[in-house]
Amino acid sequence: MTVEQLVPAAQPMDLDAVLARMRGAAAHSLSPFSQPVKEFCAALSRALFRDAEAKRYPELQALAFGVRQAELARLEQEFRRWETADSVLAPRGLVFHVPPANVDTMFVYSWLVSVLMGNRNVIRISASAGPQTGIVCRLFNSVLNECGGELRDNTCMLRYGHEREISAAISLAADVRIIWGGDETVKTIRAIPIGPQCKEIAFPDRYSFAVIEAAKYLALDEGAQAKLAEQFYNDTFWFDQLACSSPRLVVWCGDAQAARCAGAIFFGHLREQVTRKGYALDTGARVNKFTFACRSILDQHAADYEEWGSAITVLRLEEDRLLSRDHCGGGLLFQVHHAALEDLIPLILQRDQTLTYFGFEPPALREFAIALNGRGIDRMVPIGQALNFEHRWDGYDLFLELTRRIVIRS
Repeated sequence: MTVEQLVPAAQPMDLDAVLARMRGAAAHSLSPFSQPVKEFCAALSRALFRDAEAKRYPELQALAFGVRQAELARLEQEFRRWETADSVLAPRGLVFHVPPANVDTMFVYSWLVSVLMGNRNVIRISASAGPQTGIVCRLFNSVLNECGGELRDNTCMLRYGHEREISAAISLAADVRIIWGGDETVKTIRAIPIGPQCKEIAFPDRYSFAVIEAAKYLALDEGAQAKLAEQFYNDTFWFDQLACSSPRLVVWCGDAQAARCAGAIFFGHLREQVTRKGYALDTGARVNKFTFACRSILDQHAADYEEWGSAITVLRLEEDRLLSRDHCGGGLLFQVHHAALEDLIPLILQRDQTLTYFGFEPPALREFAIALNGRGIDRMVPIGQALNFEHRWDGYDLFLELTRRIVIRS
């Protein structure tokens, strides 16, 4: 079978040759946080920061920030805490990554945490990936040519459609398979067999929301209110609200009158951010959002349909209404009022992932997490950090998932 290879060099390749190279002896030389990987990532970070095309995309600048030398040093410090005197953490082997098509930089983050553990990596790039993917692959190859060394045999990025036989061949060769995407994508890929020793990690559809203490928001000066709206914009609109950690619901906590006042001010500032940053929806996406909103009014008894410019649609929910986790993206936001954070507990589902917050202190969030007792929510981060990728994701610690612990007893 012939596949389109994008990295380490853009050219057609025989799949058997690719897999033979990836499983070859020369590709087994990297260990967790090896120096060649750290040097490559630092060079990639510099290239992303300097490249004229990459500068046009804030998500690529965020990626550059995420692979810079100081960030890798922080991650290594966290990783070393897992090492013990009676065990060794070693790479698992060959990892097959199936990243989502709607978050153009996710394939790099998935690769990053795996390669930092010393694993070899095959990444399937979707045929519908956006221009950001092309920029990353171009810079990746450029840096490989300059200082790639051992990473040439460690990493391969392939672009192909939905050819089951290609995914099947890679899956059978893999030691780990990581699936990112919607529920249907996960079901489709899971139907493809893996080897008996292969480990599988899946990241299906998730739902995220923001909680804001209304009184504390109103206590901010106008500049701070505008700054919070900008941070919320980054969480929400970078990937058209389709990233699993992007908020789709805003929960106002506290007095009902304060919540109504805070909502009006907040969405006004958010509209200003949308205008300032030039975000716009095409006609098809706007029609789809309007249709989804009308259906939500009928099916979920949503009320107070409001448009804050062409990009923001806000629907109010009743406090006791269990919200469907379906969503269309593109700037549709539900909002609801609750007197206290703990009122949310009966409404949380296993599918819920990221809670972004403003106005709550860590002890209160910890109490909330304990009270949830596993109902849902895997991460709580300040507004503005929803899209910050971490090695702890969806309840997994990927450092541990992507290493083999070898126990040594005396």
